[in-house]
Formats: sequence, C-alpha cells, structure tokens
Amino acid sequence: MTSVGGIELHYYLEDGEHSMDAVLRNRCEAELLAIFQEVAFTLGLPVQIDAQALAEGGLREIWTWAGENSGQLSIVLSVVAILVSLAPQIYESEEEALSKELTELSIEEKRLQIEKLRQELREIESRTENATRDNAVHLLKKEPKIVVRRSNFYKNLSDRDDVESIGISPLDKNLKPFSPERNVPKERFHDFILTSHSIKPLIIENANIEVVSPVLREGRYKWKGIYDEQVIGFTMQDAAFQHQVLREEITFQHGTFLECVLNVFRKLDEVGEVEITGYVVTTVIRKYDERQSIETPQGKSYKHAQKLRASQSDLFRDGIQEI
Repeated sequence: MTSVGGIELHYYLEDGEHSMDAVLRNRCEAELLAIFQEVAFTLGLPVQIDAQALAEGGLREIWTWAGENSGQLSIVLSVVAILVSLAPQIYESEEEALSKELTELSIEEKRLQIEKLRQELREIESRTENATRDNAVHLLKKEPKIVVRRSNFYKNLSDRDDVESIGISPLDKNLKPFSPERNVPKERFHDFILTSHSIKPLIIENANIEVVSPVLREGRYKWKGIYDEQVIGFTMQDAAFQHQVLREEITFQHGTFLECVLNVFRKLDEVGEVEITGYVVTTVIRKYDERQSIETPQGKSYKHAQKLRASQSDLFRDGIQEI
C-alpha cells in the first residue's frame, strides 16, 4: 500500500462545541466504515483504513486510506464523499427502488457494470477520472447496503439537537481537501432516512416444491416443502387446491412435487442484507410425482394468461420495430 488519501467528516455542533456523545459518535463511525468498505470492495480496490486523532472546529474525524494507486484512490474517496451526502431522488417508492436493485436481471446487469468499472479503474487516466467517478456514483447510489447504512447514520443524528450539520471531504496525501466540502444541514437529514425496509415480493412463476408435509385440516397452518434445496414453510393461498386436499381428492406420497406460483416475501435487515420473511403459494399449476402429473384448472388458466401476455409483448416489440 503506497498511495495515501483520506476522508474527513466534520460535525458542526451547536455553539461551536467540539465534543459529542461518545456512544453516538461510535454508532455513526460504524455506519460510515461499513459504507467505506462496501464501496471499496464493490469497486475491487484493496484499501487499509485507519482512524486519525480527532480535530476540533466543531468536531472532525479523519480516516486515512492507503491503496496501491493514487488515481484509483482519489476517485473512490470522491465517490464515498458524494454517496454519503447525496440525498436520494426517488420518483418511485423506496420499496420499488430497492426491489429493482434485487431482481435477478438487475443483479446480473450490476455485476457486468461493476466489472466494467473495475476495468476503468485499472486503466484510469486523468481525462477519464470524472466520468469513472460519475459512473460509480450512479451504480452505487441505490445499492441496498449503502442506502441502509447511510439511513442508519442520519437516523442516529436526526434526534440530536446539538448537531447542526455534517460536512464530508475527500483528502489528498497531505490530508488536505482536494474538492469542496459537501455539507448536509440538519433539516435535510430526514431525506436520507428510509421509512421502510420492506421489498416487493419476488414472484417465481414456475417454482417446483417437493412436498414434505401438506396441511390436511382447516386452520392457519403452514405447509412444509423443499425448495431450492432448502426446507421452507409456506402458506397455501390457492383456495381451490386446498379444498381439493381437504376433500381428499388429492393425495400425497414420497416424491410429490407442486409446480406453482411462489411469492417470496423479503425485507432488508439493519445492515442492508436481504432477509426472507415468508413464502406464499398463490397458484398451484400442477401436482406431479414419478407416476403421474395432474394439471389443475387454475394452472391451465394461469398458463393461458401467461401465453396471452407473452404474445402481447411480442406484438408490442414488433410494432416498435416497424415504426
């Protein structure tokens, strides 16, 4: 690690004070360090982050970063300063915005974008630094782990009357700011705080669940099955199928599977990790085992609706091409 830079966080305190609650400061530091590490890890930049002695003038915390390339390091420091101070501009609900980040398509797209950014960082030139920085900010500004950690940071500070604003600056090797401080006044703290950690359900249209324990009586009981090599408990919301089971029109044996529409309910935990909160089967398409396969009436209707949606989508695409 040869190149050195840093990040300075400046707490502007009421009446020019230069001390603050130690527990609060440590909680804030933990959230910021998590953001620093997530940005560096995502961009593939190995860094060592060390804390420096606190400076006064309000209260200033300085973290020195040591990396292998000064150009890469300055970009990542700028990205961190922008992400911590860039208020989300959400034109859709937080739930929708975070959910889009966690679809399989978006995850794959992001993986490719990250690889491209890492390549840009490896081949960085002065004339491309701003473009690479902006690309990184655009890629990471909705990253759930960063959004949640940043929300925690501002939530910690929002109820403190003595904190008037915070400022964040990227520092050069002499620990001097190399771009203007980005300041966030107290009245804007709430812009960064998530009102919900929920995510829209993930809908799996052709899930296959091996039935371990069906529910054979009325009541709010959960079925048990094996999905994606894991034992899960799930709620059966296909009323027609459940009634057939209760009337003993459908039986089960070892190796019975349900092909179904499965809703996976999720939320983000306090560190931005995805946590599954429940599974719900909304439509059973067919029940099958090694001897037979039985398609349900609702399954036939569902497949028919799928085909109609697919054909309408094809017509729409063809119409655009003709135009």
